[in-house]
Amino acid sequence: MSLELRSAQPSRAEAPLRANTARANRRTKGDGGVAITVFTTLVTGGLAWAWTQRETGLIDPKTGWGYYIGIAGAVLMLALILYPMRKRMRSMRTWGNPANWFRWHMVLGILGPMLIIIHSNFRLASTNATVALVAMLIVSGSGIAGRYLYGRIHRGLYGQKLEARGMREEAIGWRQALGGDLGGSHPWMDILSQFESRAMADMDTLFSAFGRALTINGRISTCRRKVTRLIDAEILIDAHANGWSKATVRKRQAEERKKLKTYFASVRNTATLGVYERLFSLWHVLHVPLFILLVITAIIHVVAVHLY
Repeated sequence: MSLELRSAQPSRAEAPLRANTARANRRTKGDGGVAITVFTTLVTGGLAWAWTQRETGLIDPKTGWGYYIGIAGAVLMLALILYPMRKRMRSMRTWGNPANWFRWHMVLGILGPMLIIIHSNFRLASTNATVALVAMLIVSGSGIAGRYLYGRIHRGLYGQKLEARGMREEAIGWRQALGGDLGGSHPWMDILSQFESRAMADMDTLFSAFGRALTINGRISTCRRKVTRLIDAEILIDAHANGWSKATVRKRQAEERKKLKTYFASVRNTATLGVYERLFSLWHVLHVPLFILLVITAIIHVVAVHLY
């Protein structure tokens, strides 16, 4: 069977990989999409409106709406502790879907700081208020960083945790699917195999994993250029033997480039997974003390405001 005929449908090796990729894409789209865009627009719009009112006297941190907005923000920030409690307390583990808890944890982690900033009227007043505000911004920034790291080690924001072994198998599967499409034996398959063994090897230390993550894109670019030239040459040989048109040749080259792109993306994800896992572990160690610091500074601020 010629290469032109084989291109009509995915190979046996490629079909389950396409299905996995499609499921991951649907999950990722479901995790982002319209809801996040609308939420971001509302938060940005709320802050922008509050900024325009900072000189009107409408928002006063000590009285009226400004005071109650601060109380609401503090309550939302305090409610953030429910998510880690739900994970650690056995009696709470059956309370609802963990993904929904995580969603609300992130929502509260944005709404709380937004209300506190509005409450402050974008001003740094007393020392204790400044310390509390800075602590809150640090914790909020830490939460955003944690959300990014979490997304890098899961399929989608609320998806299943990625495993290095499964990602290696997926990368190897994409290589085998590519080879199956082209048929026969190819010297570039050995190049890809050697590249995989180096790019996806286990790293003993965080520094070595960082080093590989920093250089992986350059190494992928070099390998992809070399392999693409070899694949293009094979396609041209098949085209000459089967009398393909130039349009067919361009189509086949585009298809193989697309598969190579998917393959190298899978290799990159596998190579960098260890870094993100280590960073996420370190983030966990730092995030909890930062939150405790926030609670302490917030309590000091509230007490100071009402006593003095």
